[in-house]
Amino acid sequence: MMRIVLLIALILDSASLAAAEPASFTVMTYNIRAGLGSDEPDRSPIEVRGRGHAMDLKPIVAAIRSANADVIALQEVVGDAQAREIATALGMKYVYARHGATNGNWWGLAILSRHPIVRHQADGTSTGRGNTRSDLTAAIRIGGRDVTFVNVHADKDLKDGAPIKRTVERLAKVREAVIALGDFNARPKAERIAPIRSRLTDVTDVSMAKGAGDVARHATFMRVAQPVRGARIDYIFVDTKFLDVQEVRLLDRAHWPASDHIGVIAKMAPKEK
Repeated sequence: MMRIVLLIALILDSASLAAAEPASFTVMTYNIRAGLGSDEPDRSPIEVRGRGHAMDLKPIVAAIRSANADVIALQEVVGDAQAREIATALGMKYVYARHGATNGNWWGLAILSRHPIVRHQADGTSTGRGNTRSDLTAAIRIGGRDVTFVNVHADKDLKDGAPIKRTVERLAKVREAVIALGDFNARPKAERIAPIRSRLTDVTDVSMAKGAGDVARHATFMRVAQPVRGARIDYIFVDTKFLDVQEVRLLDRAHWPASDHIGVIAKMAPKEK
């Protein structure tokens, strides 16, 4: 009788572990342009915000909701209050980090998650007028495993690649699954993102290998509500030793006017240990 009880307990325990391990999860990166939508599209959000335009998060929330993602990395978020408003509307957990005190204190990065956020930290990557930036790193427990997410919004003016090298140096210390995603402000063949390509795999490369090249090559930055030819600057990079990329897509066209960036979405699953 005792053996039967133990056997049943083992079966139930195995079943609960299987239930805890998700078959897949979806991530998204999205530069929200501070909720300024397409107002004065040829000006930076810093300028537009200073000219008195209203920041409306309703289109942003609708866009994110349409993606049905489990973890979302947001860039150009105006303070913890804006991050909290988006997360609350979506019923998600969140963490926020500002870029820094030197011309970066008014905006920053947020990570939203349906899963528990175990820990998080901000790490400075660059300083200087208009170029103060930080990464936001969060360990998120998905199906009993920790996945490290690094949200990146690289400066667009410093061309030496040093900020991204600093990001990669930190990633080298992580021994679990890693996903680095965000607005890298660099096109696919730019030299300054080569270091991260040497460490992780661009999900669009996986998508192209699976025959979805048209989606993978699409621009992710827009001007006057139209994609800029060849301007793919938003990425999701993954460690394929731990994660299997199943699908890559862009935010639905109906939501493109919410920002000057097109959200990138990837579905993936953990590989068996």
